[in-house]
Amino acid sequence: MDSFDYPGYLDSDAPSEYQQRLDAEWIALSALRELVGIALKGARIPTYAQTLALCQHLMSKLFDPERSLLIRQQERLGARQYRQMAEAESEIRGEPVSALELVVQETERFERLVETRPDRDLLRRRLNALYRIRQELQRRNYSEQQLILRDVFRTGRDIPISGEGRDYREFELANDRVLRIRILHPDPPEHSTGADVIYEVYWDRRRMVRLAAIQYKVWDGETLYKSDNIASQLDRLHKTFCSNKLCEQFAESQRKDAYRLPYCSAFLRPTDKLQHPDSRFISSAYHIPVCVVERSWQDTVRGGQKIERKYFRSEAVTHRVFEELFNANMLGSKWLTYEELEKLYREHKILEADEHIIIHAQEFGV
Repeated sequence: MDSFDYPGYLDSDAPSEYQQRLDAEWIALSALRELVGIALKGARIPTYAQTLALCQHLMSKLFDPERSLLIRQQERLGARQYRQMAEAESEIRGEPVSALELVVQETERFERLVETRPDRDLLRRRLNALYRIRQELQRRNYSEQQLILRDVFRTGRDIPISGEGRDYREFELANDRVLRIRILHPDPPEHSTGADVIYEVYWDRRRMVRLAAIQYKVWDGETLYKSDNIASQLDRLHKTFCSNKLCEQFAESQRKDAYRLPYCSAFLRPTDKLQHPDSRFISSAYHIPVCVVERSWQDTVRGGQKIERKYFRSEAVTHRVFEELFNANMLGSKWLTYEELEKLYREHKILEADEHIIIHAQEFGV
């Protein structure tokens, strides 16, 4: 999949690869936005534009400005026009041609024309438009000031799993906290069938950690149909988190009688399908415990299975409620020791991406 003929709309006859990329970008954007919401503790609500900038910062391959459907939709018409021209020229010449290369050539031509007589107002107007397009195309990366999270120096903190790789980024949070994020994805990332977020919060003084794992899947807003892919990933979540009794508090806990929700640690997050890149960004945002999903499947007339909103909505929470409860330690797994978490990851090979994107987040103090 080298390029896309961007039609500006999407219908049932559109190429499946186009929808696949759109789904992958939309799922990653939704997952990262909610992750940032947890990290900011409700102090700020990240906008989709801010999160899209962070996606480009962290997932440059999927959110490459030359190919990302969501980023290209944010551009002005003139910039999109030159991107299409570059795609066409690349096909004609049989070699890569960039949109920036074409607009620079056009700018230089109009500069020469304007120099002959500065009072040619229409030529001057076109030249100014070309300057704006060139400036927009030159922004390959968003500046640090546009990112809702700010990069910080590596802390070198020794917490579970982080030593497995050096491909993580660290961001500054309030109250001397740091958010460490690592992205793992299939290759190519646009072939992702969903996304997993694993969010860990560290209790430094006691060397303990609690977590929540969330699996994002696209649905139509009312019904999710079971596929082999969904079934295997949900089964993996259950075996990793539920079967290991992360949802069962230990008897010696000082908070064993505290009021809170059950210690569920694995959730399914159905995400409304985005029909085309310029659709309004919005999602119904339910977080459903995996155990609820397992008992909510209904048989279909074609011999498959499906889950409908009406069968789980009384046992699920919205993403805003999820964020508040998780940050208040009223939702999510029980507290684990560093050693228990390390063993869990190693035995179950949690951070091995297959057909989905994994966003691994670790929040700790400095």
